[in-house]
Amino acid sequence: MPARPPPRPLPPPPRRGVAWFHRQLLPSMLSAPIPVLGAFAIALALRLPDHYEALLATWPSILPAFRLGQADLIFRFAAWTFGIGGGIMILAGLLGFIRRPFALSLLRKAYALYYAMALFGVWLVFRITGEWMSMGIELVERVKLDAVRLAELRWIAVWPYVVVLPVLVFLHVFAWRRRTMEVYGWEWAEAQAPGDRILESIRSEGRDPQYRRSWLSSVTLHAAAVFGPLLLALFGCVTPYRVPKGSGTPTVAMVAFVQPQEIEPRKYILREDSPISFYQPDLDDSEVLVQVDMMSRVTYEADPNARPGAMGEGGGTEGGWPDGMEDHLVRFIRLEYRGQGWNDGMDDFDRSDLNFLDEFRRLTGFNVARQTESHPMARLRRYPKGYAPPFVYMTGYGGSISTSARDREILREYLEGGGMLFADAGSPAWDRAFRSFMGQVFPGEPLRVIADDDPIFQIPYRFPNGAPPLWHHGGRRALGIRRGNRWAVFYPRGDVKDTWRTGHSGLPPHMARGGFQIGINVVYHAFTHYLAETARYRK
Repeated sequence: MPARPPPRPLPPPPRRGVAWFHRQLLPSMLSAPIPVLGAFAIALALRLPDHYEALLATWPSILPAFRLGQADLIFRFAAWTFGIGGGIMILAGLLGFIRRPFALSLLRKAYALYYAMALFGVWLVFRITGEWMSMGIELVERVKLDAVRLAELRWIAVWPYVVVLPVLVFLHVFAWRRRTMEVYGWEWAEAQAPGDRILESIRSEGRDPQYRRSWLSSVTLHAAAVFGPLLLALFGCVTPYRVPKGSGTPTVAMVAFVQPQEIEPRKYILREDSPISFYQPDLDDSEVLVQVDMMSRVTYEADPNARPGAMGEGGGTEGGWPDGMEDHLVRFIRLEYRGQGWNDGMDDFDRSDLNFLDEFRRLTGFNVARQTESHPMARLRRYPKGYAPPFVYMTGYGGSISTSARDREILREYLEGGGMLFADAGSPAWDRAFRSFMGQVFPGEPLRVIADDDPIFQIPYRFPNGAPPLWHHGGRRALGIRRGNRWAVFYPRGDVKDTWRTGHSGLPPHMARGGFQIGINVVYHAFTHYLAETARYRK
């Protein structure tokens, strides 16, 4: 009988620091990510129905594709799958802190469960968006879903799975190492466990190092070409802003505001000691709402020279600016900063920014972006000259706007170079913080009152009394900082975004209309003057 081969020698005992790492930190390192991912999966399961309804509300054109593919059933199944899977992952992650063989086995299965859930999520995204593509769905009016937009949409949906996957694979391999198994009380007879063999193969580059290096280089280059631009956009690169190209007029169904006569309230003559009270509260007894109602209860007189949907310059009928750019999308960009409420009103329910874009598209006919954007002030410097946002939006309700001196310098350069800051106070505390912040951006140059007859209140919509009063958290008159014949900072102090919210913050639609119209005036002012200010960069 042939002699049996000698057993493989056992590996040398680990050094003291390595042994301490395996005993103390490794169980925590392997276990901690699992319950966190499980919690995210449960949160996704709870929010998935709301996301589904928000998709249908935002893009009604996708409803036929959803019904055809029974997407409602798929979304409900996905919600149950992520909810149950997330619960299992939380249980397995907590048990993983117990150093027992069954705990390690559960951890391995939890990693595999995450792979299956991630794969199902990616399949769901590709299935639904593929149906949109095949049916020629228009996510924005007159803008169909093409291959580039499809790739961007899919990447936005699946990038969290892609980013976390390599880390989990690495930890999963560690869960199959011999020393890890020994920590959990799992005896392994051979010198190397499956995880050790995988790591050794990676270290030694296998039996054919040249072949492995060649295919790894090929995969890396292809991945960089496919995902590189998307990663750059995600972590700091910007898309140049394109103002609509065309020819239009400075009017959008311009109207003349006729101030109504104030109605004298009815008076009752009663005895002073009468037990009956005829007190009638007026608009919740709010002086502000009374003023808003009186400013909004107007008679509209159509201007015969108005041309709905043709806002712009040049005198044409299709709308746009002669110095604009093709393939435009009107975008809404918010500034991020360290402070409360910088994103106030921009959630999936209130949708202030998206509601404004929808109304802007309805009133002007221009194509608008599917989603709004936000980025820190420092990213304003990344835009090419002549292709920066003509305006950026800033709001909040806290009493602090914390920024670095570098951020303030970049914002000042952006405003001096033709850009515009549209600020919107969410509270009296934020009004004080913003005026202090502007004092740091433009030292020695206070905000000045904007006259009621300023062009920003006249085109495309006329506001004979200046900005609508609304809630005037910091005062009744709009403020700004001027550069030449344009406003570099426009600050109405009226919490305009509250009129854009879903439900208009309780205001009747006729009272909220002024909030949308003053926003359109701001966009027109910003687009027109930015193009004139930066024309030399686009020649």
